[in-house]
Amino acid sequence: MTLAPGSIAPDFELPAAGDGRERLDLAELTAAGPALLAFFKTSCPVCVLSFPVWGELARRYGDAVTVTAVAQDPLVKARPWLDEAGFGAPVLDDSDGFTTSRAYRIETVPTLVLVSGEGEVLSTSEGWDRDRANAWDAELAERSGRPSSGPLSSPDDGLPPHRPG
Repeated sequence: MTLAPGSIAPDFELPAAGDGRERLDLAELTAAGPALLAFFKTSCPVCVLSFPVWGELARRYGDAVTVTAVAQDPLVKARPWLDEAGFGAPVLDDSDGFTTSRAYRIETVPTLVLVSGEGEVLSTSEGWDRDRANAWDAELAERSGRPSSGPLSSPDDGLPPHRPG
């Protein structure tokens, strides 16, 4: 099971793409406030349907909450896949032994983990759930101090209401 809210988020340093740096660590990601870590694998069908939505979170709140993908694939495969999914935020490479995924107890992807600026796990979710996606939007809106621009997912957007990871 993923780390529970209230847990201390394990530190890491991983190869990075999409922000101009070669490596990023948790302290850098949370230096200005919370960071949303989105763990994924390119072969995951639930990741395929959800990552455009998580990319929308990055567009809406990325200047206040650092949204970062954590790939269980090499960057050479993950970055183009994310670009195609409309996820323009940085990506970290956890493909060499999944050490960060293991430290965060990631058992399924996609998994999202929100870490505070002080390094505490604030919220988590696994798989895809429309209500939880909209709750992520509300939580990031509140943490960023701005109103939501509307739901991330609605019954008429073609996405299923729920899919386990």
